[in-house]
Amino acid sequence: MPGENFRVADSYLQALREFAFTFDGTTEEYSFGEDTPLFKAPNRKIFAIGSAGPEGTRVSLKLTAEEAEEALTLPFVKPAPYLARNHWVQCTISNEIELDMTLQWVRRSHELVTAKGKRHV
Repeated sequence: MPGENFRVADSYLQALREFAFTFDGTTEEYSFGEDTPLFKAPNRKIFAIGSAGPEGTRVSLKLTAEEAEEALTLPFVKPAPYLARNHWVQCTISNEIELDMTLQWVRRSHELVTAKGKRHV
């Protein structure tokens, strides 16, 4: 069915939304349009950006340089547009395994943007 990919992508985007709100103080904004939620920590820093498209749910998130390098070895991960120089990656989720891995990285992204003290480069 032509619309089925969008329904699956929407369900992964909903899973991202539900997971993001497990972190205290998370807010959701739509600075880039109604189909692109930004999830922000209480310090107003973005820790995940989502969008749904025909190829799957896309999630951009921050990792350390080493973590990003390792993640980029996987076929569903690429450098995040406009943010890659800051060690952001973009995951295109098309199955439950990719969703689970991405949500763990979202947790890590949240940790990195809320960490006090030492910057992760």
